[in-house]
Amino acid sequence: ESHPNPGTPYHGTTRTAYLPENREARHVLSLLQKAFELQQIFTVGQSRTTGYDNVITWNDIHHKTNVNGGMENFGYPDKTYLNRVKQELAAKGIK
Repeated sequence: ESHPNPGTPYHGTTRTAYLPENREARHVLSLLQKAFELQQIFTVGQSRTTGYDNVITWNDIHHKTNVNGGMENFGYPDKTYLNRVKQELAAKGIK
């Protein structure tokens, strides 16, 4: 997929995401690394958080950006996260 607005500048960003320390999460990490190498983790578009256009956003693969706070705060506990993210990765052909 190409940039939605070719020639329009955009700025980089920094993101931090968290996984639990267990075997399944290490497998998910390897899948996320593959997705990153295939340029599937981020895209340029409209931020769902700020509404700004032409910014780097997550590309429909959910990440946990907090260690606490539960699902509603993009954190843990979230018993279904690892299964959900594996499904999101599989939908992009990453297994």
